[in-house]
Amino acid sequence: MSAERKSAAPDHEPQNPYTRPGFIASAGVIAVIIALIPVLILTSGGDDSSDDKASGTQNSSQAVASPSVSASEQQEETQSSCPVLKDITTDTASINELAPIGLSWKKFGPINLPASKDAGPAVIDGQVARCYAHTPRGALLALTNISIRSANGPDWREVVAQQVYPNEAQEVFEQGVAASRVDQTSDFPSSTPTLAGYKLISYTPDTAVIDLAFDTPGGMVLTMVLTARWHEGDWKQQMSPNGGQSESVVKRFNADGYTPFPAG
Repeated sequence: MSAERKSAAPDHEPQNPYTRPGFIASAGVIAVIIALIPVLILTSGGDDSSDDKASGTQNSSQAVASPSVSASEQQEETQSSCPVLKDITTDTASINELAPIGLSWKKFGPINLPASKDAGPAVIDGQVARCYAHTPRGALLALTNISIRSANGPDWREVVAQQVYPNEAQEVFEQGVAASRVDQTSDFPSSTPTLAGYKLISYTPDTAVIDLAFDTPGGMVLTMVLTARWHEGDWKQQMSPNGGQSESVVKRFNADGYTPFPAG
C-alpha cells in the first residue's frame, strides 16, 4: 500500500454514507466498513474454577459423573495453549517497523488481514485468530484482526465470545452486530475498505491504544481509536462502556503521524 496520502480535508466536507448519524451510530457500519462497529474498544478474559465430580452407587457399583467444565475454564485452557512468540520487543518505536516480524497478509473472506509468524496470531481456530505477542506490534495485530473478525464471517459470535470482554458492553456489541446483519445476504460486505495506516497513541504492558486508518471505497478514510487489553495471556479488544463509537472520525487521511501498512 502506498505511503502517499492526501492531506487533511477542510473542516466541512460533503455528507457521505459514512458520516450520516444513523450509519455511524448503528452497528450497520460493520457491514460496510469491515466491521469497525461503533463499539470498537474492548477487553476479555476468563477466571479459574475447579471441576465438579459427582459419584453414586448403583447395583453395588460406583458411577462417577464426567467433570463439569465451565466456559471460563475452557477459555483459560485456550489461553494457556498459546505458543511462545519471538517478538519480545516492548520499545514503542518498534511498532513502526513490521518487516522484522515477518508480516504477511491472510485472506479472511474478501478481506486482507495482517499476520506475523513472530507476533501473531499464532493460532487460528475456525474464525478465531488468537495468541499475540505481548508487545506493541502484537497489540496492533490483535486489534486489526479482532475488530474485523468480531463482526464479519459466519462465526463472528465465536470471536465475540472469546475475544471481547464479557460485560454489558459485550452484549451491546453483539446485539448491534446481529442487528446490522439481519438484512445482509452475505457474511461479508460487498465492498470493503483496506487498512491504510496506524498510529500508536499509548502503550503499557496492560493496555495499548492505537488509531487505525482505513481507505474506504468512496475515497474517504475512516480512522478509529481502538484499545487492546492484556488479559489471561492474550490481547483482547476492550469495548467502550455504552457500546458506542469511541473517538472515531471520518476524515481524509493525513499521513503525518501515521505509519502506512506495507502493501498486502
